[in-house]
Amino acid sequence: MSEPYGQSGRILAGVALVGLLIGCSIWAGATVGDLTESRYPDETDVTPEPAAYVGDEVALGGYVVDTDPVVIATRASGYGRFTLVDADARLRTDDGPLERGDRVTAFGTLEDDSTLIVERAVTREPTETRYMLLASALGGLWVVGRFVRHWRVDRTALAFAPRDRSRSGRSDRENGPSGTGTRPAARANDRGADQSQTDGPRTDAHSDQGDRTAATGGEPRA
Repeated sequence: MSEPYGQSGRILAGVALVGLLIGCSIWAGATVGDLTESRYPDETDVTPEPAAYVGDEVALGGYVVDTDPVVIATRASGYGRFTLVDADARLRTDDGPLERGDRVTAFGTLEDDSTLIVERAVTREPTETRYMLLASALGGLWVVGRFVRHWRVDRTALAFAPRDRSRSGRSDRENGPSGTGTRPAARANDRGADQSQTDGPRTDAHSDQGDRTAATGGEPRA
């Protein structure tokens, strides 16, 4: 059956899917905690010039560097510090209180260039991120291994084709000690040998009886 779009169609579809995957990854990495907050300025916008966003609603994400009061740093180097007012009371994903090193995203109004009045906040443990990355990596490796084991690249058709199974391996298994190729014949030979051994004495007995019958005139002797 002919293909409706041919090899060029497959190439275009593959390029489109790869581009879509890369675009979704960039979009997911750029979102802030909750998708409903993505329309607000985040730490990338606010940190370089916080005075320009005073009085505005913003969503700031960072790591807790102090707990009394709660202070976050929006940069791993410790730069971009903001005090979160009522952060513990506004947590939605944990009972709190926040501890140093916690990753938190807070939404609220920027009161001044270093203070955020929190309306809601979410936090995520570092172990959750490591678990997510590890599970994703293991799952990806398993899928790739299964794919490589059962599929190959057909360069002439520019497509993936299933790998051919080894017929010799299959015949070896059928004829091997655990297969069914030689065992029925061997069992038949064994049964034939046993039958010949058991029929041998019977044949000799019938021959002797026939000789005695002929010697006595046709009547068998006991």
